[in-house]
Amino acid sequence: MPETVETGLHLNRTLHSFFRSGSSHRLRIAINLKGLTYEYNPVDLRRNEHQSARYKALNPQGFVPTLEIDGQVLIQSPAILEWLEERYPSPALLPADSSDRARVRAIAAIIGRDIHPLNNRRILEYLRGTLHCD
Repeated sequence: MPETVETGLHLNRTLHSFFRSGSSHRLRIAINLKGLTYEYNPVDLRRNEHQSARYKALNPQGFVPTLEIDGQVLIQSPAILEWLEERYPSPALLPADSSDRARVRAIAAIIGRDIHPLNNRRILEYLRGTLHCD
């Protein structure tokens, strides 16, 4: 059953996300694995909604995902994932064994730093627009 009440207070969670964003996708998976409820606010990167003044007031980087939770604004999926794991440790996202956790973190780093940038919209626009690469 999804957790919606903590110490008698209703938790307001809004996830600002784009359906094709790998970072957003990772975060949606983790939130759902933890059974947490949230409101989904789509941010359409194709329409540059992430560059709007309204969105940049929330996340000055203009990136997705952004998680609002009870007045806090959390940005950058690795930081949000760590916050979720610390705040809601069960079910755990990482294995109990430290060597296994290191392996999982290494795989995540490969995806987030080595593979992901090559299909990142911002990087692709730079390659196409500035460097004129096809």
